[in-house]
Amino acid sequence: MPDAIAHYKILDRIGTSALGEVYRTRDTKLGRSVALTILPPSLVGDRERLNGVLCAARLASTLSHPNIAALFEVGEDGPRRYLASEFVPGDPLSTKIPGQPLDVRRAVDFAIQLADALAEGEARGISHGDIRAETIIITSKDRPKLGHFGLSGIATDGQVPHRASGAEDEATSDRQGALNDIRALGWVMHEMLTGRAARRTGAASPRAINAAVPSELDAIVRRSVSTDPATGYQTAATLGAELRAFAAILDARAAAARDAGKQPETRSRRGSAVTALVGLAALLGLAIWIWHVVCPLCRG
Repeated sequence: MPDAIAHYKILDRIGTSALGEVYRTRDTKLGRSVALTILPPSLVGDRERLNGVLCAARLASTLSHPNIAALFEVGEDGPRRYLASEFVPGDPLSTKIPGQPLDVRRAVDFAIQLADALAEGEARGISHGDIRAETIIITSKDRPKLGHFGLSGIATDGQVPHRASGAEDEATSDRQGALNDIRALGWVMHEMLTGRAARRTGAASPRAINAAVPSELDAIVRRSVSTDPATGYQTAATLGAELRAFAAILDARAAAARDAGKQPETRSRRGSAVTALVGLAALLGLAIWIWHVVCPLCRG
């Protein structure tokens, strides 16, 4: 690997993704850190597959959302093809939950943000294709981010992105991808709430594993992973809205608990204040009695 590709100075290797080798680089034109994904020669040499990936990448570059790593450029430098994306420092979600569930409120907050990101993709007919705890990065500001949006599924199955010739077939394909993303997020929620790697099969109730999971949230997770069109969520926006409604319920319960905890303390403080006032009144009365009764006797 050379010291630079196009105007990106290579700093170090991040790792390998489904799309190829990923490097942390410095954009010498704009002075920012960039994640540069170098497409493998096997993909570059396959004209049909390469065109499909590049087409999907250009579409993905139109996404703009705080929970989606932005794709800045689809470029080439000599024989190399690359994708220049936002560099997201942080750790995979999978490292935050090994054997221990997240706090319920934190898990719900993550899920809301991820559902919003999927809704942004839905609005443009783009699905992520590889939603897992390992592919979600938690930033230093505790914000989840998705990378390679619209590209991960393409590279994972090694297929050219299917853009059917008919508008109806294309819409069906996009719709199925969106539903798959919703179910995948449901299993990520299950993992966050249980601390166990999601098998994506079998029992879907996190409450059965972690009794601290509220029943309302348990129902949302089970509905998220459902494959039944009659019960499962049909849009990420709907899932996000229900998660927000539940978050409001959680916050109201927490506020009520705080108020309940403060009541005995408030009563105690009021009691102490009353006692102090009674004491002061007694002292004042004693001083007045001494002044008017005892002092004249002493003077007489």
